Amino acid sequence: MDEALTREAPAARTGGETGAAAPALSLPRVCVVIVNYNYGRFLEACVGSALAQTYPDVECVVVDNASTDETPEVLARIEAGRRGVKIIRRAANDGQTPAALDGLRASDAPYVIFVDADDLLLPHCVATHIFVHLSLRVHVGFSSGDMLQASGREVVLGSEEAFGRVVAGRRGREPQRLRAYSQRAGAMFSQDWPGEDVDRSILARLRFVEPMTNEWVWSPTSGNCFRRDALELFLDQPALKTLRTGTDLYFCLGVNAVCGSVLIDDALAVYRLHGGNVFSKRPQLRNVLSYQPGGSGDSNDRAKAILIDHLIDHARFFVERGWTPFDFARLLRRMDCSDPDATAATPRWSARSRVATRLLARYPAAAAALGEPIARGLLFISGAPLSKALRPRP
Repeated sequence: MDEALTREAPAARTGGETGAAAPALSLPRVCVVIVNYNYGRFLEACVGSALAQTYPDVECVVVDNASTDETPEVLARIEAGRRGVKIIRRAANDGQTPAALDGLRASDAPYVIFVDADDLLLPHCVATHIFVHLSLRVHVGFSSGDMLQASGREVVLGSEEAFGRVVAGRRGREPQRLRAYSQRAGAMFSQDWPGEDVDRSILARLRFVEPMTNEWVWSPTSGNCFRRDALELFLDQPALKTLRTGTDLYFCLGVNAVCGSVLIDDALAVYRLHGGNVFSKRPQLRNVLSYQPGGSGDSNDRAKAILIDHLIDHARFFVERGWTPFDFARLLRRMDCSDPDATAATPRWSARSRVATRLLARYPAAAAALGEPIARGLLFISGAPLSKALRPRP
């Protein structure tokens, strides 16, 4: 029998000591990766919310980005009083993305939730995400739950604006793609699951997201539960180490484009508003932006550009795993954006199309993966000079 099906239960995660062999099958482990920089005043509550989940197998990794506030003292208290929490102390603050990737590497759990240290997970968060994933007939790359918005101790809004626009519409309801998951305790399982704490009616309120969307329709970082194998499709990109913020945009847009995603119409986490947030300086209000686009900390344009680079650099990988060259070219067109690296001397076609810029830079390999006609067609549509693609290369 497969060793993975007979391994002993990990006592450190369950909180108890056991010498007995675990049942053959168990629910998937979920890793909550908390990224912190100078949020020491919020950190203990955030960790506490991750450890208070109703789901039976949750591990917690805290990654601190060299905080200069009271965080060191808070981390010492967490180490002393919270058994099983893994803490990673980074030597420098390189931004959200490198820290999140450090946390991801510290675990091998098949499901991962990245959490900003100033947010909170509601007790049923993890259980709801996993119930949804196990109930899907179409195996999406991540699920996104709605979030409450809180200011101080007060809940001021009950949902996220972009998320709500999709849920309020009629598209994305596909009940034929769902079958409620259920397991019974016995020879193969240690417990009945889901229990009464899991709202099975949530399956009637799911929305499948259009894979080709290039708009943000999900909750922020803490609302999303990713499959690890979906994240791994987008990790092999060196430029990620330079992406300080926009981690959720890079992974959500990329994973959804390739694998799809689903929205869960239930508040599963709390987005805490305190004036220092990058993308929500105040509670959301219809027709009024709650942040300054392109302001300090806004790396969304950079995240989109890195995603396009990754798709083009790995075109052969994706085409060999189910994408037709034509559909992959459609995806690139859909994802295209202006080039954040453009300068006054950059040609107009290059400034307005990151796809064209990267495609020319990687033309031989990209053309081999997509075929010359499709690669040239992408350049033509973008207004790039074909002569540059056809020029002999050293």
